[in-house]
Amino acid sequence: MSESPKPFEFNFKKFKAGTISPTSSKRRSGKKSFISSPVQLKPAGEQASVKNLKSIADLKEFASSQLDYVKGQIERSHMEILKDVEASQSRLQKRLKIQTQGCQQVADEAEREYKKMSERINEGREAMKGSYSTFMAELQASGVRLCKQTIPELSQSVEKAIDTLRSRYGIH
Repeated sequence: MSESPKPFEFNFKKFKAGTISPTSSKRRSGKKSFISSPVQLKPAGEQASVKNLKSIADLKEFASSQLDYVKGQIERSHMEILKDVEASQSRLQKRLKIQTQGCQQVADEAEREYKKMSERINEGREAMKGSYSTFMAELQASGVRLCKQTIPELSQSVEKAIDTLRSRYGIH
């Protein structure tokens, strides 16, 4: 059986969780806001540059570069998934082809066996026809012989009986 493709592993080594400042967590009343969340993922090598972002343009550029990185990761992941899907399709097509060939071989074998059985049945039927014809011919010949022999014998026997009766009763 084929192996399942390994799950895609995202590379989060560039990101590192920030630290929680004790003063900011004391001020919160249990609710966490997305904007003021104490734990945020930041690129490990970029911590100093994140602190050095001084304008919106710098922030946009930083976000754009991170977005490009994530897009690249997604694209690579997508390509790997496509390769895995194509490999799976190829394996399935090969398996289907093998199964189809097997089914065709079984069907061909069944067709050959059917033809053999049909030929045997036809041969048996022809042999029975020949045997029946021979039997009927012998029966007719036997009947003809029997009639040729028996009828004259019966005729002679009847004539003798009639002659015996005539002589007994004096009829001439």
